[in-house]
Amino acid sequence: MATTENVSVPLAVEELEWARQEAEQRDKSLSSVLTNPLHRRRKAEALSQLLEELGTDDITPEDLDRVRAEQR
Repeated sequence: MATTENVSVPLAVEELEWARQEAEQRDKSLSSVLTNPLHRRRKAEALSQLLEELGTDDITPEDLDRVRAEQR
């Protein structure tokens, strides 16, 4: 399990309310709702870096879907 740290981050009231409602509707924690986009962004950045290191920029979304299907 990942180590966590409590932080204070100012959010607009309407953004916080949306996140709370989203958490409740999905039966998730507020923390999960707020960190999930960060996690996805990190994964996308890592994939972009890998593709750049491999020297290819012509991989299509369909190619990625095929690789994901093979990994399952």
